[in-house]
Amino acid sequence: MIKNEKRALPPASLPAADGIRGLACLTVLLMHGISFCWPDAFPLLRGGGKYGVWLFFVLSAFLLTLRLQQRGFALPSMTDYALGRCLRILPLYALACVLYYAVGHGIQTREQLIDALTFQQGFIHLWTIPVEFKFYLLLPPLAWAGLQLQQRFGNGSLLLGALALLVAQQVLWPYWLTPESSAATRWYIPSFLFGLLAALWLPAVRRLPRRRLATLCALFTLAVLCVALPGARLWLFGTSLSGDLLDKHLYLSLLWALFIVLLVDGDGVAGRWLCTRHMAFLGSISYSAYLFHLLIMLPIAARWPQQPAALVAAIGLSIAAGALGYYLAERPLERLRRHCTTHLFSPARNGLQKPVK
Repeated sequence: MIKNEKRALPPASLPAADGIRGLACLTVLLMHGISFCWPDAFPLLRGGGKYGVWLFFVLSAFLLTLRLQQRGFALPSMTDYALGRCLRILPLYALACVLYYAVGHGIQTREQLIDALTFQQGFIHLWTIPVEFKFYLLLPPLAWAGLQLQQRFGNGSLLLGALALLVAQQVLWPYWLTPESSAATRWYIPSFLFGLLAALWLPAVRRLPRRRLATLCALFTLAVLCVALPGARLWLFGTSLSGDLLDKHLYLSLLWALFIVLLVDGDGVAGRWLCTRHMAFLGSISYSAYLFHLLIMLPIAARWPQQPAALVAAIGLSIAAGALGYYLAERPLERLRRHCTTHLFSPARNGLQKPVK
């Protein structure tokens, strides 16, 4: 077990966590909305929507590692972990696949629908869900191994172990060969690995002067992301438009990991903005908004092309759809998870008697 003084704070105590998730969702909505409403802008922004996806990957591994670190790796914790991941991800994902198949967007045939539901292929933006869900199987053993290295040999050995894993992964699946929108988790292991490391190093980072570093990190991240866009590089450096941003998750996930550990406690101007009620709300409904936003954006963009009001409406209605999915499905499913976990591991069910008062 982890000593009390070394335990990470649970995810619920991280004030900017939901806001960071909201930032990832907002990035995807903006990039997709602009590209759909103004198709000529797509080559200029190509790959920019993946900024939010990679942030989702890193943040997910970060928060889940902290939760595992806090709760341990015993059977109750692992059961709750597995139940939580399945109930949160699978029902709404299945509904989204069926809806996209019904309207004929992305998923065109029954065979493709089956492939999507069984995580064999990724279609449109839904490719990210198989990638992340399959990593949930790898996260507990990786988090356990990382904790063992850190506790027994220190952060240096943790770094060496992570570098060895990263090198092996890159030898087998180098980032520059990543297929576009691949549903195979192996290509994106670096994104999740950086999130895991960020969680384990959070106590050490908290000893740094983060109030100063957080704002600098936010500005640097914004500058890098803007300059990396194909349109910005065309304007600044005269480079040709291309899709070479699509496989840069290795570098940008590392940048996102640094962003998370420095801002997740709400430090700096950007950190305080991420802690606002609106960003936290956007983070809470981000999964449903991400799943269903194309069902809303594509018809609006087709009906009213190149209209700023259409872009605002598309984003607003996507957020509304996210709220609907959150209140009608995500929150009830979360209550179901808690009920199941409590029932499975209640003292009465395990043959334990309450003490007599």
